[in-house]
Amino acid sequence: MPPFEISELETPPPPFPEPAPLHFAMAGLESGILGGALMIGWFALDSLFEHQYWWAILNLWGSAVYQNRVFSMGLGIATVAGAATHFFLHGTAGAIWALAAGRLRNQWVHLAASFAAAALWFVTLHYLFWPIVSPVVPRASPMPATLLAYILFGAALSRNPFRANQLHFAWKP
Repeated sequence: MPPFEISELETPPPPFPEPAPLHFAMAGLESGILGGALMIGWFALDSLFEHQYWWAILNLWGSAVYQNRVFSMGLGIATVAGAATHFFLHGTAGAIWALAAGRLRNQWVHLAASFAAAALWFVTLHYLFWPIVSPVVPRASPMPATLLAYILFGAALSRNPFRANQLHFAWKP
């Protein structure tokens, strides 16, 4: 007698389980932080092309804490404050985006929507957040480099559903 019954082979597989909101949020947080790291890498490279210090943009973001003193500060505490601010803002954006659009099944739609979300996050930060928190940031940000940085951020956001599925299978009981 074969080890399997014929009827067992003909039954359809169980439905593919959906990741929980926690999995989406954690995947989005990870993707947002990864996107933030890509942005910092791009800004560091752009700073070198512009003959500035690689930490200049991090110090600029540190102006949320240290105001205009960042322009006379070197690599140090203002740099750390800027990096922390940047990772917090973009990690939070990644988590929110993953919860909002994590269930999009079409990869191309999700990719396009991720770029749109990154553009919306740029507009939100550049025109609403930074003018209130530190008005010098939108005025001193290198504009072509900033736009490309948010394209990189959008590309990082597009990995959310794949990563949420990985986390779901790693954490399932």
